[in-house]
This record gives sequence, structure tokens and C-alpha cells, in this order.
Amino acid sequence: MAIGGFVLGALILAIVTILVFSSDALFRSRIPMVTFFPGTIQGLRVGSSVEFQGVQIGQVTAIKLDYWPDEGRFSIPVYYEVWPEALNKREGDGSDDELTGAEYHRLVVEEGLRAQLEAVSLVTGQYMISLGLHPETPAGQLAQDRGVVEIPAIAATRDRIAGMLDSLRLNELVESGISTLDAVAALVKDPELAALVADARGVVSQTKKLVAEIDAGVDPLLGRMDETLGDYAALAQTLSERANTLADSIEGTSAEFGRLSQRVEDRVDPIADSAQRALEDAGKALRSAEGLLAEDSAPRYNLGLLLQEAASAARSLRLLADYIEQNPDALIRGRYQ
Repeated sequence: MAIGGFVLGALILAIVTILVFSSDALFRSRIPMVTFFPGTIQGLRVGSSVEFQGVQIGQVTAIKLDYWPDEGRFSIPVYYEVWPEALNKREGDGSDDELTGAEYHRLVVEEGLRAQLEAVSLVTGQYMISLGLHPETPAGQLAQDRGVVEIPAIAATRDRIAGMLDSLRLNELVESGISTLDAVAALVKDPELAALVADARGVVSQTKKLVAEIDAGVDPLLGRMDETLGDYAALAQTLSERANTLADSIEGTSAEFGRLSQRVEDRVDPIADSAQRALEDAGKALRSAEGLLAEDSAPRYNLGLLLQEAASAARSLRLLADYIEQNPDALIRGRYQ
């Protein structure tokens, strides 16, 4: 009885411990889901995590293998559960609620909710199920089981890489590589290539000699260039000094011409004034003579000739004055021909 009581107490204690530590998992509500993944699901195990953008919202509960003899194909349904309390639905009034299976189905149809296998660790090869919104991918034909929400699958990265490798024509690539290596080997053994290499070595040797000769002649050439540049600098200095002297001479000559023009102008002004006074006197004499002489008398005729001559002389003086004023150097050099 003592041994039996001890064993019974131990069993009760074990049951209570299990209930305490697993009460959350036992009494947690679940939304069952299923996904038919294309390709292999290697690395996915029962108990693997189900995450939505890095947040765990469930776990894998079962992995099965179905065979369809009529169609000659296999399918791998992966069953997992999502915990409603892990994803809250926020309303506009500030309230929140848990998502139901119907709302997950709406996300699949309207928002593009999809499932994809992602690596947890490349070292251990473990995989998990990642849920995300991909509205650009088609949903396809969904299962009619109303008790389970089907989430369409997206091919994993490893499956896409495997498909790309399968699409490559590896045999043709290998044969092409072997042909290329054979061609390279034949080219290496070709005697013409050896002769070409020998010629190339001779060209390199001649090029080295030419470079050495050019290098030896560069220093003298640079020296002569320095001397030539020095001569050009001296010539420029001489031209600059002579140009300064010539500029000073031109400036002095210009000053002399200015003074000469001033003197000529001083002489021309009295002559012009005298001519003007003579013209005025002639006018006065003409007016005086008009009252004394008759229209057909000889004195009036002679006086008219005199006045014409005086007017001509006055015009000549005015022209002379204007010409001298415009050409003051004519008094020195004479009239231009």
C-alpha cells in the first residue's frame, strides 16, 4: 500500500505539472490552415515556426503525403495552426479583436496572403513557414474544406534556384567548355604561336633599346630647350624696353604738335577778325554809296566791281582761315597736294 500510494502520488504530481506547464497550449484557440508547397519541404518539421513578417503566430502540426493514382501525381499538404490572439485586428473606433478563419480567407482572396518556406539556419538546414502579402501572385484553385483555411504557396528561393539550374543545359555547357579547352591546348601547341611569341620577344627587345636611346637624348634636348627659352626671355625684355622708349618719344611728339596747333590757332583768330571787320566796313561803304550814285552811272558800276572784288577777297580770307584752322600744320609744311 505504501509503494502504491507513492506511485499514485507521483503520477498525480506529474499530471498536475503537465497541466500547469502546458495549460496555455492546451486551452489556446487555434485556426487550422493548410498549404500545398511545390517542390521539396526538406528541413520543415512538425513544430516548426509559422511567422508573419518575423513574428511567430503559429506552428506546424502535421505533414502528410497524398498520392493521386488517377492523375499519377503526389502532393504534400502541410497542416499548421495560427493563434488568433497573436494577430489583432484594429478598428477605427480604437477597439481591437482577434482574426477569424473567415477573415484569413478574405486576406487570401483580396489581399494576397501567401505562404513561403524560408531558411531558419543554413548550417542546420531548418526551415519555417513565412506568411506575407503578395497580391501580384495568383491564388489558384483553393480547397473546398471549410474547416481548414488554405493558404496558397509561393516557391521557396531554393526551389527557384533549382528550377533555374534545371533550365540550364549543363551538358551543352560542359561540352562547350571541353571544346574551348581543346582549342586552347591546340593553340598552345601550334608552332606558329611559338614563332609569334619569339617575334614578340624580339619586338620587346627592340622597343627597350629604342626607349633607352630616346631617354639618352631627352636630357640634351631639354637643355637646349632651356637655353632657347632663356634667349626668348631676353628678347622679350629688350623689346619691352624699346617699346617703352618709343612710347615716350611718341608722347613727346604729340605734346609738340599740341603746342604748335595752339600757336597756329592764336595766329588765325586775328586774321579772321580782321577779315570780318573789312567785310563790315565794305558793307557800310556800299550803303553810303547807294544814296549818292545813280543806277546807270559809271561810279556806281565801278563801285559794284570794287565791292565784288572785296567780297571775293573776304571769302578767300574766310576760306583761308577755315583751312588753316582745320590744318594748322599747313603753315609749316605748306598746302597738301
